[in-house]
Amino acid sequence: MIEDEEIYLRNFELRDASVLYIWGQNSRFHKLAGFNQFKNYEEALQAAKQYAKRKYSFAICLKSTNRVIGLVELYERGLDERSGLLKSKEIGFLIDSFYEGQGLMKRALRLILNYAFQELDQLEIWAGVFEENIRSQKLLEILGFKYVYEYDMSQISEVFSYKEKYYLLKKAEWLKIDENTKS
Repeated sequence: MIEDEEIYLRNFELRDASVLYIWGQNSRFHKLAGFNQFKNYEEALQAAKQYAKRKYSFAICLKSTNRVIGLVELYERGLDERSGLLKSKEIGFLIDSFYEGQGLMKRALRLILNYAFQELDQLEIWAGVFEENIRSQKLLEILGFKYVYEYDMSQISEVFSYKEKYYLLKKAEWLKIDENTKS
């Protein structure tokens, strides 16, 4: 478990399917973060099983209530040791609409970034954000991420009709930012 004074990150469990199902009914999460839409509880249960299997997928929980309020994940960018991608991850995140604007996602991202850079010894973290998701883009910039490029996903397939902006945070920059916020 990774924690601060207000929240903690824990691995997903099957009991989290009910929260995933609620989020899967929210078209806004699909539009802004690509979160799966679930037709029924069984689909959400399958998703909970998948999240539970992922080593770096975490439920964001409030300490005061133990309620799951969001998710944050680190994804592998490649497993080829020669490519150098073992020291690079991509981050994904989502917070329940009720908890937006309270600084809780910023707390969760600070926790996972510290974990990635200090415990997992990652050298860089990437974040892909849908073009319309201005709030997440601003949060990434506050945390020190730098905009690198935009990719039109429709170039891959007609199935995708969105653009994604990619941001990068290097370990050395994070350590400077993190140290400055402690004083």
